[in-house]
This record gives sequence, structure tokens and C-alpha cells, in this order.
Amino acid sequence: MRWVVGVDLGGTAIKAAIVSEKGEKKEVTEIPTQAHLGRDYVLEERLLPLIKDLVNRGRGKGMHIEGVGVAVASPLDPWEGVIYHPPNLPGWGVFPILSYLKERLPLPVCIDNDANLFALGEWMWGAGKGETPLLCLTLGTGVGGGIIYQGGTIWHGAHGAGGELGHITIDMEGPLCNCGNRGCLEALASASALERWVREAQEKGRSTLLPTGAKAKEIAQAARQGDPVALEAFQWVGRNLGVGMAALANAFDPRVIVLGGGLSKAGMLLLSPAMSEFRRRALPLQREKVKVHLASLESMGGVLGAALLALGIGVENQTKKGEGGEG
Repeated sequence: MRWVVGVDLGGTAIKAAIVSEKGEKKEVTEIPTQAHLGRDYVLEERLLPLIKDLVNRGRGKGMHIEGVGVAVASPLDPWEGVIYHPPNLPGWGVFPILSYLKERLPLPVCIDNDANLFALGEWMWGAGKGETPLLCLTLGTGVGGGIIYQGGTIWHGAHGAGGELGHITIDMEGPLCNCGNRGCLEALASASALERWVREAQEKGRSTLLPTGAKAKEIAQAARQGDPVALEAFQWVGRNLGVGMAALANAFDPRVIVLGGGLSKAGMLLLSPAMSEFRRRALPLQREKVKVHLASLESMGGVLGAALLALGIGVENQTKKGEGGEG
């Protein structure tokens, strides 16, 4: 049996596990990232000790650990192994994380964007199992995206930055996005967008049981209890999501779109308006053929995708940007 370590490095938590080629998880671990203490602390006191501990635990149980895969919540160059100003890891800047890890770990190491690896995990073991092309949207504070094609290959584009599905523009006069653009899918169909809509409704004097500063989970709970502001907020966010899904379906013609991330746990509150708008705007063939599923791997999607990368699945033929392959 082949075994690897899969790691999901996020701004709030670091999740990891020893994973087999069949998707079996051992020694599942989650620790706080403590990102506010800075890059060196996170790397030296959190990430590296966690990986080394898992490798040692696996070896102690007779497992041959072949390598380490790391999902990082950051824009990155997957070939050079450099991350660029991760929004939830303050102060990291431009950092060659791959070479850093390779110099300090006695095993092969690979990295990729967390949304890409979430998509890879869902393609192999989740809601999009075996389906390509597969599009995955992770709906959380922002909107991440990943594209899987040709039997399980991650789409990186020509410069390593492909798959930023949350930054397609769906309203040119829309709200400002964290990327600096206006009207991105992320600015209109994320948990942050939902919370902003409720906050603006409260500022206009709308009657609601929701407290000031309500978070997405509270808004979902209120919507299920019939709160009109919460219900309207989900209608608005869901319709925006449907507009984005239709644009992506028309452009890529995927077999499946998988929706994951914390906001997707709202279920039909989100999915019902999203699918209505999707069916209204998608071209006839995509409207009939493209399937939309909720993700099934939940919080372990990034860990499992990272493990798959370490097992050699999802890797493009090119080893350097601009050389060969589709990019």
C-alpha cells in the first residue's frame, strides 16, 4: 500500500493526515495556524513539526511514506513553488515555500493552491468522481475555484494562475472585491457578500431578528426560521451564484460543477435560487447536460487533494511554465 502525507495550510487551521492510494485516512490532525504570529513561526513551529510528526507516526506503524503534498490558501506558481501574498497569511509576501520545505524534509514535496486540490479530491473520491471536465467552486469568505480535465489533471493555464473562477466579473458596476476589481463572483456570491447584504439591509432600517454583524451561519439559521431579510439575502447571493455558474458552464462545458466550502452547507437555501438562475441563463445544451452537486468531502477535500498530488495524480506533463503541455 502506498502512503503519503496530505496537508491543508489555511489561515485559521492546518489540517493533515496520512493518506493511502485508496483514500484511507490515518492520524487525522488539525491544529490552529496562529497566523498572527508570522511566517517563520507558522513554518518552524506549526507546519514542519506537524509534518515530521505524521511521518514518524506513520513509519512507527510500518507505513512507507512516499512524499508530502501541501495545499496552500494562496495564489502561487505551481512549477516554481512560489506563493504570492496569501490573503489569510499576513506578512508572508512572495515566498518560495516549495524550496523551503524541500530543504527541510527528507521526502519529496509538492504544493498547489487549496481550491485546485479540493477539486482534485472531489474528482477522485467525492461528488465529481471520475467526471471531466470538472469545475469546483469553494464558497467561503471568498470564492475559490479549480478545474480538472483530461482524466484528472489540474488546469493551471499558461502562468500557473488558471482556475481563479471566483474572479470572473458578473456585474461590471458591482461591489468592490478584495482583488481590487468590481463585480467579481467572489464579491457577490460568498459568505462575505451574504453578510454585507444583511448589514446594508439593517442600515436601511429593514426589520430582522438578526444581530448586527451576523455571520453566514446565523443568517442561514434565521432564513430557515423564516426571517425575511435572511431569506432575501440568500435569494440574492444564490442568484448571483447561478449567473456565475451559467457563465462558467457556457465557457467550459463541464460535465459537473461541484459546490463546496462553508456557505454550501446552507443547502437548498443557496442551491434553489442558484439553479433557477443557472437554468435561465445557461445555453440549452449546458442547461440540460451539466450536473451540479454539493461537495461530499467537506473539510478534508484539500488534505485528500494534496495527498493525491503527492501520489502523482493531477500533475501536468510540463515541469516548468511555458514548456510543453496545454499551457
